[in-house]
Amino acid sequence: MTDTEKYARPDASSMDLQISIRDDAAPADRENAERSVAALVERSASAVARERASEAEVAELTAPLDAPLVKLIEGDPSAVRALERLRSRELVRPDAAATLGDGGVSASAFDTAPMRPHGAELRSLGFVPPYDFSWAWHDGNGHPPFSRILDRSTGGVGLDARSGLVAGGASGFVNAHAGFGVFLRSDTPGQRFPHAVLNPGRFSHVMKAVGVGSNATSEGGFELTVFEDGRLLAAASRKLWRARISAGESSSGGQGPVLMAGPELQFTIQPGRGYTFNAGIWVFSDRSTGIGGAAVQSLLQGVVTRMWVFG
Repeated sequence: MTDTEKYARPDASSMDLQISIRDDAAPADRENAERSVAALVERSASAVARERASEAEVAELTAPLDAPLVKLIEGDPSAVRALERLRSRELVRPDAAATLGDGGVSASAFDTAPMRPHGAELRSLGFVPPYDFSWAWHDGNGHPPFSRILDRSTGGVGLDARSGLVAGGASGFVNAHAGFGVFLRSDTPGQRFPHAVLNPGRFSHVMKAVGVGSNATSEGGFELTVFEDGRLLAAASRKLWRARISAGESSSGGQGPVLMAGPELQFTIQPGRGYTFNAGIWVFSDRSTGIGGAAVQSLLQGVVTRMWVFG
């Protein structure tokens, strides 16, 4: 059940959407899982598209400010050669500990609370691996992550996004997501409170920008969503970090391995309807070269040891 992938070079030709659903899932549950993940993709991709459109508008307005300097550099052979040399080297190197599968994040010990049988009546329940389904995708307008780990049998999940002058760095932005889902049903209406944890979880980022007009952005987070018959019902996101730098700056940092709790969320469940509860992580990396270069790595990894629904 382990899905571990590495990409030799970026490929933005598709969303690379992958869904793994347990073999004995009912047709209605399978359809709801597929519809909920498709809605996740559309929701996130639309949000990123709006943000990038806003950034493009600002870049268009500020480009004339850099134009005179660009002309000076392009007219100076030694400056052009220096820029070429700069862009042929790596500006940052990922920390040796910041590699998926390393760093002490292990799924060797799970919560031993009883697990509900598939199809059981919903009360206050704890779900442990293997989860009902898993999913992973990246924004097709950008690039795939450098590496990904997704294991439905253990709850292990990890994403490593790289952009710019770093080993395996994409030539543009990376917006990657991965996680797990469970099926819910109830004969009793009422408020429900879903929750999930990465235990342990860890994240790290490293970035650098040099020259004039360059920048880099790194961020990542933990998201919970609930869908009713494939329609988004509730969502909450916890941004674990965000870092943005400009030319002449660098940044690095991280946390873990520690327990990382998901955001708070609630929804109203109705009898006779099918629900999916998703817990997932996401990472983002991007850079602008300006008249120089930039590099960024965003990494988030953990074990979703348990998903709860209270109520």
